[in-house]
Amino acid sequence: MVAETLVPLALVALLAVLLPEVFASYRSLSQRRLAGAMGLTAMTILLAGTVMMAVLYVWQGSRVAAGFATYPLATLRYFLAASLRLVPFWTPLLALIWLIKAQAVEQRRGQALAAEGLER
Repeated sequence: MVAETLVPLALVALLAVLLPEVFASYRSLSQRRLAGAMGLTAMTILLAGTVMMAVLYVWQGSRVAAGFATYPLATLRYFLAASLRLVPFWTPLLALIWLIKAQAVEQRRGQALAAEGLER
C-alpha cells in the first residue's frame, strides 16, 4: 500500500520541483515565457503521471497491455483519470515554485533596468 500511494506522490512532487528548472530559463526576463514553461511542466507531469499509473498497475499484476490492445482509448482515459487524482497534491507545490520563479524574473528585470540606468 505504501508503494501505491507514496511512490506516485513522491515522483510527481519531484517532477514538480525539477521540471521548472529544466523548462524555465534562469536568465529569462519574461513572465510570459515563465508561464509557458510552467504550463509545459504541468502537462508533462500529467502525462508522466498517466504513464506512472499504468506502470504501477503492471507492477501489481494487471494486464494493462491487453487493455490497451482491446480498448486503447478507454484504457488511456482510465490512466489519465488516475493521474488527475494526483493533481491536488502537486499543483500547490508547482504554484509555489511559480511564485518564487516569478519573483526572480522581476528581480532580474529590476537589476537590468538599474544597470541600464547606470550606463547612461
